[in-house]
Amino acid sequence: MAAPRKRPPPRIIVVAGGKGGVGKSTVTANLGLAIGRLGHRVTMIDADLGAANLHTMLGIVHPTVGLAEFFDRKITLLDEARLPVGMPTVALVPGTSRPGAANLSAADKARLLRAIARLDADCVVIDVGAGTSFNVVDLVAVADIKLFVVTPQLPALHNAYALLKACVHRVVRKMSRDETEQAMIDSALGQENKARTIAQLVDVLRPVNPEVCERIDDQLGRFGVGIVGNQVATAADTAVLGRMTSMIYDHLRVQAPVLATVRRTPALAGGLKAGVGTVAERGDDTHSAFRALAAKLLEMDLDRLRGVQRVSLEHTMPLWIQRELEAAT
Repeated sequence: MAAPRKRPPPRIIVVAGGKGGVGKSTVTANLGLAIGRLGHRVTMIDADLGAANLHTMLGIVHPTVGLAEFFDRKITLLDEARLPVGMPTVALVPGTSRPGAANLSAADKARLLRAIARLDADCVVIDVGAGTSFNVVDLVAVADIKLFVVTPQLPALHNAYALLKACVHRVVRKMSRDETEQAMIDSALGQENKARTIAQLVDVLRPVNPEVCERIDDQLGRFGVGIVGNQVATAADTAVLGRMTSMIYDHLRVQAPVLATVRRTPALAGGLKAGVGTVAERGDDTHSAFRALAAKLLEMDLDRLRGVQRVSLEHTMPLWIQRELEAAT
């Protein structure tokens, strides 16, 4: 009897933003539904631990199961926490807002990351919290595609850049294979108040260790970052996003194109009732924006984003994340 065919790992998309209130959950909800309408099985995960609200935005007032049960080991698979959302192809794993939920232990983070990679879905769309904690940074780092939601205001732009910078620095620091390389990278990268850009880091390291520079260039060259401009109202707002894209490449050596702009609209202004003011209706301009974004993300080459080593292995996580998970369990 032939062995059962192993299903491919899901396409993992994370929706991030350095500042609360920029519309991450709104983008997650509409993107997940748009991917589902294109015929793909989607699981959305509310990983904004401690401030979960995606379930109410999707019209679920009292979820019966979610990440709390997973962390309490009442369930073993995230598939057991999926709740239907509007259509047969889309489901939600609700989050948790209980005190201390954002302070995951290494073991809980390891279980969560592994469970996400094993979900029975074509796509997983993860809504993460704001800030630059290691839990947020690692959830962003393991994703195939990293969407940063920003509004055209300075605090939102600054905080989104700070989160992306934290992700890049964490990954770069994990490119070492021994203590000597680690010390070289830390020294070349510098301290927070005198930190070098990634281009400067590579210039410093290349003469003494070209191999580690090749690993850094390879990782950052397929980092899978995209910008989603939210609440965009004018051409000047759109131009701000373009300047941010250029700054990201100049400082972090990461391509971060603007993949979508979502115009400010009353349809997504929120409301006092669960499920109201969250999802764009078919006649609204933002509906087509999310559909176009979904199509772009589905066309991205996963083999290129994951790299040869990750494609050849059963998991989809970067090797440095895999090593940390093995050490935690």
